[in-house]
Amino acid sequence: MLKQFKSAVRWLVLLATMTGPVWATTPATTPATTPVSGAMARGQLSEAIEMLHGQQAKSAQAIKALQRIASQGDRQTRAEAMLWLGRAYRDGLAGTDKDSAMAFDYFQRAAGREGLNPEAQYELGRAYLNGEGTDRNLIAAFMWTELSLHGPSKTSAAAEVQKARLVTMLNTVQLEKARQLVDQLQRLYLK
Repeated sequence: MLKQFKSAVRWLVLLATMTGPVWATTPATTPATTPVSGAMARGQLSEAIEMLHGQQAKSAQAIKALQRIASQGDRQTRAEAMLWLGRAYRDGLAGTDKDSAMAFDYFQRAAGREGLNPEAQYELGRAYLNGEGTDRNLIAAFMWTELSLHGPSKTSAAAEVQKARLVTMLNTVQLEKARQLVDQLQRLYLK
């Protein structure tokens, strides 16, 4: 557990000393296309999410549309597109190969300063809890799960359950340190 705490502290120090967002780069799979306006991006996002669960031929189009929106929509729409890309790669939606590292990257980008999406913060906490696309880190799992509860989302109930589970997995010292890190993350980075 000390190793997890040291890892979380190193991560927080790195975040606090950076001049730009950690997730400023777009994965190499994102195609460069013409810009998408905010309203148009939101409409395309809804269509792409519907296509993710449809026919495989249309599902491939959904991934391309989500990648485009993730790089060009307004902040909220970009974050939601990244969230859905993370889910697609984690679960193998839309005919994609399951890729937990790619899913983790998208969740990380949507959860952090670039997106501030509570659902992505929950998913990132879940990834740390289960070691999906990253090393298992219970302190980081608690931090992101707790952060996800600071804004309204569809995953709030699941986040409460996940947080309660994490509280039983961490000892008192770890829990206090995790809570301190949540405060520091909010004050220094997630503004």
